[in-house]
This record gives sequence, C-alpha cells and structure tokens, in this order.
Amino acid sequence: MTRQVQDAYIVAATRSPVGKAPRGMFRNVRPDDLLAHVLRSVV
Repeated sequence: MTRQVQDAYIVAATRSPVGKAPRGMFRNVRPDDLLAHVLRSVV
C-alpha cells in the first residue's frame, strides 16, 4: 500500500495594514513583523 502526500492549507482571514505611510503608526515596523502578527492571529 502506498501513501500519498497531501497538501495543507490555511483558510482564514484577518485584517492587516496594507502599506506604510510616512507618518503612520506602522512606519517603523518591519514587513516580516507585520506578517508574524497576521500568522499568529490566523493560526
């Protein structure tokens, strides 16, 4: 009997900032830190 690999998907949604404004609240936040926040809230 052979075993097949199955793909895993995360199906969820959360809001996050789209862009960084020059005087915005997230202007000093790195993009990977923003992504980490989104992934923590989704998972």
